[in-house]
Amino acid sequence: MPMIPPTTSPHRPGPGSSAPSFVDVAIIGAGPAGCMAADVLSRFTDRGLSVRVFDKRSVKLDNGQADGLNSRTLEIFENLGFIESIEKEGSRMSEINFWNPDPETGRLIRTAKIPDTIPGLSRFQQTILHQGRIEAHLLEDAAKCSRGAVVPERSMLPESLDIDESLVSDLNAYPITLTVKHLSDAESNPDGYTGDATGTRSGLFRSSLLSAEEEEALYKQNGRGERVEVVKAKYLIGCDGAHSWTRRQLGIKMLGDQTTFVWGVLDMVPLTNFPDIRMRCAVHSANAGSVMVIPQERDLVRLYIQLPIQVRPGERADKSQFTPEFILETARKVLHPYTLETSHIDWYTGYHINQRLTDSFGVHNRVFLAGDACHTHSPKAGQGMNTSMQDTWNLCWKLGAVATGVAKPELVQTYSDERQVVAQQLINFDKKFSRLFSGKPSAADDLDDGVDLKEFKDVFVAGNLFGAGMSINYADSIVVGKNGSNGGVKSKQHLAAKLPVGERFYSAQVVNQASATADQLTTRIPFTGAFRLLIFPGDILKPAAKNRLAKLAEYLDGPASVVSKYTPSDLPRWSIIDPITIHCAKRTAIELYDFPQPSIFHPHNYKRVYVDEPSYHRGDGKAYETYGISKEEGAIVVVRPDQYTGLVVGLEDTELLDAYFAQFMLPAKDGGFPGSKVEKVLPPDWSQVAHQEIAK
Repeated sequence: MPMIPPTTSPHRPGPGSSAPSFVDVAIIGAGPAGCMAADVLSRFTDRGLSVRVFDKRSVKLDNGQADGLNSRTLEIFENLGFIESIEKEGSRMSEINFWNPDPETGRLIRTAKIPDTIPGLSRFQQTILHQGRIEAHLLEDAAKCSRGAVVPERSMLPESLDIDESLVSDLNAYPITLTVKHLSDAESNPDGYTGDATGTRSGLFRSSLLSAEEEEALYKQNGRGERVEVVKAKYLIGCDGAHSWTRRQLGIKMLGDQTTFVWGVLDMVPLTNFPDIRMRCAVHSANAGSVMVIPQERDLVRLYIQLPIQVRPGERADKSQFTPEFILETARKVLHPYTLETSHIDWYTGYHINQRLTDSFGVHNRVFLAGDACHTHSPKAGQGMNTSMQDTWNLCWKLGAVATGVAKPELVQTYSDERQVVAQQLINFDKKFSRLFSGKPSAADDLDDGVDLKEFKDVFVAGNLFGAGMSINYADSIVVGKNGSNGGVKSKQHLAAKLPVGERFYSAQVVNQASATADQLTTRIPFTGAFRLLIFPGDILKPAAKNRLAKLAEYLDGPASVVSKYTPSDLPRWSIIDPITIHCAKRTAIELYDFPQPSIFHPHNYKRVYVDEPSYHRGDGKAYETYGISKEEGAIVVVRPDQYTGLVVGLEDTELLDAYFAQFMLPAKDGGFPGSKVEKVLPPDWSQVAHQEIAK
């Protein structure tokens, strides 16, 4: 029999108690992947889902670590609803400059300028914002959406993990037993975190220069934990970095290479006559190595500096060499004859370049790995934080649907199937990019193989699409109806020729039928965990198009439709599958209530009917043309909750809709979601904890 959580107390056991606490999803690590997981899953707490986030740090991150946000990540932040705050705080990247040695004199010269983000690729361009602020936005959003139920529990170090394999197939069971130690203040503040007398903080204690054992020892050297808690969980997500404790407990290996190159990083306020210090730059010197320049907020600039240190694979560099002074002096040599001084160094670290990937992203569809816990690479491609967040963006809408009884457990298997391929592509790109960045420029009289600087630029330009996060194309699966392989559903791709199934759904401008207001379509379909049926019926003033829409409305209203079949009776009708109509008739010739009735579109569905026509103030979005949809034939585009195109069919193809959703959805049961009537065991006074977290 599965262990059923108690329903008598809203709190977890007090100090000294041996009774376990219960939770649906436990998350280890409150870095970017863990914070994204928390935010996505917070949208499911109103359906009874409970979530806890454990982090060994006592306070949130406020400097150092990652800082680059690519276009796809910014689209996700728009989908989550806080893109305006990110854009207000961040620093946009407009241009990248290439500096290389003059072939005649060896002096540094600017050799090329290119846009940092490919123009027209997205409405958002790459932006720099400190990782700590990104985590703060995600956690604030999670606390808001969950009414304070999802916030990190800090100074919590995991100690043991056990999985009862006899229970993993029982979706109501809690097969995972996790013990976590409540750390003392001394234990949760490793040496170096608080910075030296000048305020300079070291990131060495979190870098690849340390072994997993060395990092773990930092959190155990200064005292004893206050107590140990036993947590029973249905699911667990390991978002605990390159030294992942979760991965090691599962016995999953990281496979790949460690290069011989060693790099240092400085976040500093520069005093220099280098003219492009507020531009992103790739600098190759003739003999002193390379530097990448990344402008940041607060007048800071990040320098990635190739150090005159090499280590053999499997070995580790002497950490005592990595001082701010040594790293800065190396940067001066690369930028010579330009001068480089500083009024303040905010943070520094060093790292080996490790390009590694796990052979599994989880076990039993119950425990999952995400981010650096399952793939590592060079930070210079700007993909670490982005890929980590996009991992849990992919995983957690699926996990939320499965854990609340909406979808079959097979849905979460597609997380590993989809994201492992992306991680391998990233490592393949990073191997080429890092080799070209770290190598010595070639010269005509070189006897060895140097770096062809034209090849470096070409690789950089070609990688811009990948770096922006726009080259992802998920393969055919139960949730991607591409070509119908393995008995799946086949899309009618020609009906939306410019919206490839398996790729991200991009935005076009539309006009609201009820208010005449122009807006971006992606802005109007924020993340709620629902699939969107984007219905493009064509010109509904024409009888053929009007009849097609009427038949579809009759189907959607019927008890056998995908909307009716999969929506619990205690939720709004559009909570699971949400129809949105974009017609192309003249708006002023149509009244909102001219749409077929009775209908899923009514009553009062002002936010779900749009028109593709010119607006008063923002021009013509030409959505049908943008998506390659015929105004005569129309189309239905199924957009997954993570805004990837899952299926394209015609308005009459309701049997294909049925077949697509039947592959991974579970019919709704009366009485709402499993767990919605169970009082979960939660830490005391969540609202107070949430306010404290946001205020930090």
